Amino acid sequence: MISEKNIELLQFDKIKQLVKQKCCGKHAKLMCDNISIKKHISQIQKELQQTNEIKLVIAANGFFPSIDHEDISEELTILNLDGSLLHETQLLKFLKTVEVINTLIRFLKSKKTAMPHLHEVVDTINVCEIVVAEINRIIDVEAQVKSNASGELNRIRKQITEKRRESDKRFYNHINDLRKLGYLRDNEEGFFNGRRTLAVLVEYKAEISGFVHSKSESGKTIFIEPGVTIAINNEVAELEIDEQREINKILRELCALIKPYIPEIKSGFKTLSFIDFLMAKALFAVELNANLPELKEGYDLNIISAFHPLLFLQNKKSGRQTVPLTLQLNSENRVLVISGPNAGGKSIALKTIGLLQMMLQGGLLIPVKENSNYCFFENILIDIGDTQSIENELSTYSAKLKSMTSILNEVNESTLVLMDEFGSGTDPELGGAIAEAVLESIESSKTKAVITSHFSNVKLLAEKLEGTFNGCMLFDIEHLEPKYILSIGEPGSSYTFEVAERVGFPKHIIERAKQKVDKDKLKLNRLLSEVQSQKTKLDEQLQKLEHEEFLKKIAKEKYHTLFDNWQDKITRERDRKIELAKLADYGQKYLRLMDDWNIKGDRKLVIKRFIDGITAETKKQEELRRLKKLDTYSEKKIARIKPNLKVGTKVKILSGTEVGVIEEIKNEKVFIKFGLMKMTVGMENLVLAE
Repeated sequence: MISEKNIELLQFDKIKQLVKQKCCGKHAKLMCDNISIKKHISQIQKELQQTNEIKLVIAANGFFPSIDHEDISEELTILNLDGSLLHETQLLKFLKTVEVINTLIRFLKSKKTAMPHLHEVVDTINVCEIVVAEINRIIDVEAQVKSNASGELNRIRKQITEKRRESDKRFYNHINDLRKLGYLRDNEEGFFNGRRTLAVLVEYKAEISGFVHSKSESGKTIFIEPGVTIAINNEVAELEIDEQREINKILRELCALIKPYIPEIKSGFKTLSFIDFLMAKALFAVELNANLPELKEGYDLNIISAFHPLLFLQNKKSGRQTVPLTLQLNSENRVLVISGPNAGGKSIALKTIGLLQMMLQGGLLIPVKENSNYCFFENILIDIGDTQSIENELSTYSAKLKSMTSILNEVNESTLVLMDEFGSGTDPELGGAIAEAVLESIESSKTKAVITSHFSNVKLLAEKLEGTFNGCMLFDIEHLEPKYILSIGEPGSSYTFEVAERVGFPKHIIERAKQKVDKDKLKLNRLLSEVQSQKTKLDEQLQKLEHEEFLKKIAKEKYHTLFDNWQDKITRERDRKIELAKLADYGQKYLRLMDDWNIKGDRKLVIKRFIDGITAETKKQEELRRLKKLDTYSEKKIARIKPNLKVGTKVKILSGTEVGVIEEIKNEKVFIKFGLMKMTVGMENLVLAE
């Protein structure tokens, strides 16, 4: 069980909020709020694969239907009631969401091979075409009931149109008469309660018959509905009541027709919300360059090029690079002790390991290389940062001891332990002894753990203790600044005096401090610093050698390309000579036939020989052309694409749309992975995806 305190400490809730921001609907957002950390791979593996299928499509700029929709939960509840009625705007909203559901279902049903795990989500759900058709028959794009929805509605609306036209005619004729008499104000007309009125000067109100609707604030204008239009306006109002009654009848009938399909639409809407949730996770994964690592049973980790997601996003925004983290924990090397200078990245390394583990066990893709290996831990125990408790009157050391006690009581093979600066907060000698004992206890429990420490005795113990190994955060001794790179295999110096020098601490005090330090400890620290410096130089030399090897490889490939071009030229010249020889042979045969034609008496025999020869040669040439055309096409295609193919290259099959990744190349056969599916394809049948 992972405590809420540890979840909060590693800012997992912040990750959930970032995913939530990418959701369209409120149900998907609620799913983000309810993300929980699972203990076993089987509980979340399918959801991880579904998220990865969407992420692969987005990352390759492939097509995935829009899932932008409105919430129709309230409409579904209303429709489930007998005699229910949805108004036009509700039905239009309902229609648009059902269309999104139908499009999504059709798309995923057609992707059984390319997206097998997403296909499973919609396998048993049907498309509701009749609901879309019926709503479209009744409601237009402006959320109005169509006049042809019923004969009665059409008749009523025609009458309303005619009556309004007649009312307008009478009204404007009356305005013209009154305007000439000077009874009206500049703003001649207005509307009150849906009735058209005249703006009459108050002194002339007795001259105009009609119904008074209102009076201006100044009292100088009175608004009168003229008597010439009252009767016809009353008829229009009555017809409008009939119109609304007919509309309500039509809408009730439509809702009754939709009602039997509510269970299917509910399932579709639930699926849409789930895909919305998966899409949000996939979009977040693309933003992070996150992947689905290989998931394995047991409790081994092989983390390759991991990034802290929040730090990565922060650096990405400011245009800075994030240094990746690589480490491995297995049955032989279970406990890693990281040493190095303060502010060198030790705590960030711990938080990266812990947060990525939580994300993966919560169903999120993580920013690591695809070939990383991950397992699921039943518990993640964390002690990072200053745990001083004012409320409980605990000192930093007391709080540390309490936290370590809690961890030691729960450690086992299925647990991941992350501890920062364990044993600190008290007398260094005594704290170091406590740290040694804790390290031995953790190692003997067979748990996987990453621990940071400055204690020299802990670094030495990590070298001796079976199952425990050292690592350090690299430090640039020349520029006196951390590199934030985790190096596995040897302990690191704390660079206490170097860091003090860097921040401008008085040199004479540093020298006095050096004199007070145990000479053996100072010597050890200096040796660790020198070892680390030498290792850094060796790494730089190795990188230089690797770069030179790369340049050699490029030169070799260039040589082979030039050699192949030269061979092609030689082959073309040879083919040209063979063609000339053939032409010479044809010429000799032609001359012999001419001689026979002129000498022999039986010319029919000569003609027969000529025709037989031409027929045989034609068949021979056709067969050669057919074979040469096939061979030449395949050879040229392979020669053109082969230099660009390597493990990790993204490719497509000819006439296909799915993007796969090359896993292995043997001769002219390529082994490709499409999601979870693998295929063997000849090079001549491939095109590059980029």
